[in-house]
This record gives sequence, structure tokens and C-alpha cells, in this order.
Amino acid sequence: MNKLNRKLFTFLKIFLFLSVTLFSMQSYAQLDSEHYLPPLKQVANNQGIVQQAVYFSTPETSPFSIEIYRGTSTTPLLTITGLSKGNGKIFDNSNGLGNGDNNITLVTNANTGEVLSNSGLRIISPSGKKFYVNYRGRSSAQAGSLTSKGAKAKGIDFRWGGIPNRANNNNLTTSLGMIATEDGTVVTVSGYDPNCKFRKGNARGGITADTQTITLNKGQSFVLEAAKNETTANIDGWLGSKIHATKPIVISNGGLNVGIRSTSGNRDVGIDQPVGVASLGREYVFVRGLGSNETEFPIIVATQNNTEVYAGGILIGTINDGDYIEVPGSYYSSNSAGASMFVTTSREVYAYQCLQGATNKIQTIGMNFIAPVNCLLPNLMDEISDIDKIAGANSNISAITIIASSLTANSNIVVRENGVRIPLPAQTVPAGTSDWKTFYVTGLSGEIDVTSTGPIAVGTFMSLGSNAGLAGYFSGFDTVPVVGVQITGGGCFPAGDLEEETKSFDAYQWYRNNVVIAGATSSTYTPTGIGEYNVIVTEGTCSYSSKIVSVFNCDPDIVVSKTSDITGTVTDGDIINFTVTVESFGLQPVTNLVVKDIFPTELDLISVTPSQGTWNSPNWTIGTMEAGELFTLKFVSKVPNKPDEGTFSNVVSNTQDQTDSNLSVDDLTESFTITAKKIDLSLSKKIDKSVVKVGDEVTFTITIFNNGPEIATGVQVKDILPSGLTFISTGTIIPTNTTYNQSTGIWNFGTRNIQKNESISLKIKAKITTTNLVINTSEVFKTEQKDVDSNTN
Repeated sequence: MNKLNRKLFTFLKIFLFLSVTLFSMQSYAQLDSEHYLPPLKQVANNQGIVQQAVYFSTPETSPFSIEIYRGTSTTPLLTITGLSKGNGKIFDNSNGLGNGDNNITLVTNANTGEVLSNSGLRIISPSGKKFYVNYRGRSSAQAGSLTSKGAKAKGIDFRWGGIPNRANNNNLTTSLGMIATEDGTVVTVSGYDPNCKFRKGNARGGITADTQTITLNKGQSFVLEAAKNETTANIDGWLGSKIHATKPIVISNGGLNVGIRSTSGNRDVGIDQPVGVASLGREYVFVRGLGSNETEFPIIVATQNNTEVYAGGILIGTINDGDYIEVPGSYYSSNSAGASMFVTTSREVYAYQCLQGATNKIQTIGMNFIAPVNCLLPNLMDEISDIDKIAGANSNISAITIIASSLTANSNIVVRENGVRIPLPAQTVPAGTSDWKTFYVTGLSGEIDVTSTGPIAVGTFMSLGSNAGLAGYFSGFDTVPVVGVQITGGGCFPAGDLEEETKSFDAYQWYRNNVVIAGATSSTYTPTGIGEYNVIVTEGTCSYSSKIVSVFNCDPDIVVSKTSDITGTVTDGDIINFTVTVESFGLQPVTNLVVKDIFPTELDLISVTPSQGTWNSPNWTIGTMEAGELFTLKFVSKVPNKPDEGTFSNVVSNTQDQTDSNLSVDDLTESFTITAKKIDLSLSKKIDKSVVKVGDEVTFTITIFNNGPEIATGVQVKDILPSGLTFISTGTIIPTNTTYNQSTGIWNFGTRNIQKNESISLKIKAKITTTNLVINTSEVFKTEQKDVDSNTN
């Protein structure tokens, strides 16, 4: 675990699970008085979802009304009365929702990639009473669930999330739906693989631009669809894309349908509604479903560069903004349903979960968007309605998952089914934390509520027959305060200061580059240099970290580094991956940026992949680079056979319109050492007769011996019979897996290797046709390794 995580965990642990006094008000994530459901897209009508229903529930004991608005309409599509605890309500085909592509929750081809005024839903309580909104949809073989996040769903910055769509089926697609909450909202979608193609009307690949700009008024919506079979980039090239809006929007995302096995057509629905970047965290607990490691894994999407991802305290990898990483299911505490996993990151991330609804049925996968754990999670989930119903059908598996503070006694965690308390199963504690425990409660029906004396997060887990699985997350998103840090003054070093925006917390501690700054304990701090800063604030008995804020130089500052994945020496056939990384640490943009890299001629270059700009050897042309951006150029190379030996260096350099202040240190040189593979081949040749006459037949025995130290590959020996000798095939003995060509005289070993201390013999039979002196010579004609003392003939 890195220094930042160790320090944060130590610091937070002091405060994390003591009783909360100042924040004990009941404010529960998806429980809200206003909700939005942006539309989504299935690849074809009824191929993912046919029947669908929106479930409403509340802890309020006094009945109240809710109003459902469609698109930009100011007149309710439907008013539902009498919503109260134990008396959940449903919006479905019976009262106006419609089945399949209803152009409300699911849009048609014609309405995809277009600004829509009559799609998507806004649901409000005029009285201000709070309620839950859970969308569930199904067909004969698929099912999915999505829970509205209420006001917390509103944001201006998002990343497109979901499960990579790898299955082999014509009915696979991933979609992103958005809805504006204010007039004059401009949304930019960028950062996806430029080879992605999105639907525009009936043209499945009609949108090919690298960036999209969409203007929406309040209530208007827009849906992007990435059909998996349109282009290979649509498998996961959209995953991690940036969605930025000038005013708050709400998004939903996921696959209708999605599959994870490339050799299978199995698929299901995996959708959910995420929150904005401002509401994310760094600590997550996942609870396993009923699948194998193939279908049970978290998906972590970075929102900042250099994000380290840990599972159970073990570093899984480091990803940059917009990248994703799948955490292997082997990091769960076991392979059983209800096993758990603790994932931490060095920076705020999106956390999604792929899970399976029925044992040994890969076709029942679902998806959850996971809330970060924190000490202000609510202590109540009241209530989930009709947990055993999926749009009118009875589920065969209905369960909930509970994440709870380890300091809360199990006896204080109460699950009620239709008002009756039921037993709590045994707990599971994930590796890497002693702060959290999890429970998996199955066999449920009707209305479910969970209460605790400590923080909890509750999710649903359901299956329909043998083919459909779904999941939903019901709590955990709106209880963590957003600790905002702004840069005042000049906004750069040495002209700016850092300031926590509210100045309302009890205590402060500033960090620079993951290291505590001694004495920096006020709400403002003057940086002593560029770097990444964050502040940990304390309020009552809980503490939280702000997002990491980068302080840039006032002058241009381009940092270029070159690294490789090799350690020690390399030799014939080794693959070497080089990465050139460019970061801008100056506040203002730089223009016409070009990085020059004359790749070493001692290596064979296999491929070059720039994350931005173009490569035309030796120049990587980037163009304009903004503050904080990070771009990479990846080389894949191979050590050739019989390489030059020695230590070689690769030096990169950069030019741009502005003068690089070089206040930050570059790492422009990467060295590597090559040691060639060596063999020591020797040839011996014998004839079976010492005295011959014209017409006699003789047999030459050619023996090759490898004295090592390496295995000899790609060997060819040349022995062409001279004039006076005629080749006889009968009696010639050619060793297995080798060939001999009498015309060229090449004895070719092909893929047959010669091991160290191995000898192999070829017997060539010939007829004497002249009385002259005949000399027959042999030589090692070709090898793939260096022969240490090769002598011709």
C-alpha cells in the first residue's frame, strides 16, 4: 500500500467509527423528493427489455402524492397518490409507461443520437416528502435494474461506465442517456476511442466524430448507443469517456445487452445511474453474487492521472484519467455468494461491479454502481418494495447485500421482511480492512427494510428464471460532505494559495504529493512548490479528504520521461515495451508540441501507439497541451536474432512554441543492455569406404553437435554433392523433422531444435561417377543464434 493510503487509513481510522453526533440527520442517498430517469437504448426492440416498471417506496408513514413528468412537459403524465411505508406504488404498462421501446425509458433507433423533448422522466413529490425510485425491466431471457440517485445524481462532470461488451452476439449494445435539469446546458462527450462509432437515427455508425457537443434545455434528453458489432472499438472504447456539462445533468449508462465471454453469445442487461465526479470516493466494498471469477469482478474507472488501485491492500495497477481496470474476482474473500472485497484507490474513482444472478449461468450477469464507504453512511434503508417482483414477474432469487461498520454489533443490524424481523446470516470480512463487514441475505419477498446503530449500505440482488439476473444499489451516495479546494490569487505557483471553500470544519491537515505538511493545519495554505495537494478535514468524530488539486507553474513546464518494462539484460526474441509520457505542469496551454524519439536501430519496432496526436518517425506531433494533461506514446519492440551486444540508450526531446522552464525534472534517457544468445556448433563428416572406384556407392555421415550453452534453433547445414557424385535417395537417411534438398544441398532443421550436448546425424548415399579426386565439404549455413567459433567448410 502506498504512503498516501497508509497515512489516510491511519488518520481516518482514529475517527471513522466513533458515534456521529453532528451528522445524525436522516439524509439517505437515493431517498429524495426529486428523481430523474434518462432514457437508454437497447440494440433492437424487445431484445433486452420488454416489460418494465418503476417502483416507488418511502419510509414516510403518512400517504403523499408524486408527479411523473415526461421530457420537457410541464403537465404531469401521471399523478400517483397514497405512497407511504408499506404501500409502495408502481408505474408500468397498466398506467402509461408502455413496453419495449416506448420512447420514454427506452428509445427507438430513430430517436437515438438526437435531442429529444418527449423522453426521459422527472418524478417529484410536490410536498417535499422523500421516496425511492427503482426501475426494473425484463424480457423472457434478460432483466435489469436501475436505482435513481435523487439530487446526488446531478453533476457537471462524469465518466461513462459499464461492463466491457465482449460477447459474440448480434444483440449487444452499450448506451449512455443524459437529461438536462436547466435550460441552455451544453454537454461535451470526449475521450473515447476515436474508432468508436455511435448510432444516429437508423445509421448504426452514423456518429464518427472524436468529440460530441450537445445543447439541451431543461427536460430534454440525448442517448448515445455503441453497438458492439459496429466496430471492435465499441467493445470498450467508450468506457471512461468524459461527459462535461455547463449546467447540472443526470446520466444513466450500461449494456442492453452486455456479455463478458468473447466465445459465447450469452448476455443480459447491466444498467445503473452514477453520480458526478464530485461525489466519488477512494474506498469501496464489493459483495459477490453467484458467479465464478469470470463474471464476478469490480471495474474501476479513473478520474485523475496516476490513480493506484489496491484490492485487499495489494496493488492491482495504476491507471490514468479515463482508463479502467478490472479487478480479478480472485480477490474476493471466497468463491461463495456473499463473499466480499475491499478496494482502495489513491484518487477518486468510479466503481462498478459485474456480478452473476444464478449459479453456473453466465447469461445472468448484472451491474451495480457502487457507493464509497464512509462513516456517514445512513443507518437505515427503509424500504425496498416488492423485492421478489420484476415488472410483474416473480423472481426465483431475491436477496439483499449489506455493508456495515465492524464496530456495530450484529444484534444491532435488523432486517425486516414485511415488518417481521428475520435472522441475520454469518458475516464476511474482506481482506485489507478491519472496518467493514458484509452480509448476504437471500430468500426474501415483499417489503424489506434494514436498520442499524451504525453506518450501512444496502443493495438488491435478484434473478428471474434461468436466464435473467439483475442488481441494484439502494444507499450510500449523499451523506459524505464535498470538501472543495480552490486555488486563489494567481492560480499558479508562486502566485496562488490553496483554500478549503467552506472554512467550516473543526480541523485541517494539508498534504503535498501524499506527504503530510508539518504545521499546515488551517483552512488555507500557501504552496511551496508545484505538486498535488489535498486537505483532510475533521468534523465531529469523522474525517474526510478533499479531491487532489494540482498546483501548476506560472511558466510553461513540460515534463517528458521515457521508461521501459525491462529489468536487467535482454536477449534474442525478448519483447521490450517503452512508454514516453508527457505532462504539462504549466498553467497556460503550450502549442505545437512535438516530441522527438529516434528509436534504437538495435531493436525491431513492432508497433507504436500514441494516446494523442500522430506518430511519424521520429516525431510524435501532439499539438496543443493543456495544464494537467498527460499523454503517452507506447512502443512495442523485439530484440532481433543475433543482436548487437552492449548497452544502448534511447534519448527523447521536446519542442514547442513556448520556452520550457524545465522547473520539473525530465527523464529523457532510457538505457538497455543486450546479451546475445550463443551456441557452439561443430560438424564432423565420415565416409563408409576409404577406397572406391567408379560405380561404387558410398554413404557420407554428417553429424552436427551443439556444445551450448543455448539451444540452437533455425539451423541449416549446407552439403551439396560435387561433380562426380550422384545422389541416391534409397539409403539416404534424413533425421525426423528435418529435410534435405539434394539440389541446394541444404539440410534444414526447420522447427527442430538442437539441445545443448545433443548430436544429430544425416546419412547421404551417393554413386561414384568419375575417377577424378572429389572433395565433398559441409558447413553450418544458418543459425538463429551466434555461433561462437563458426568456421566455413
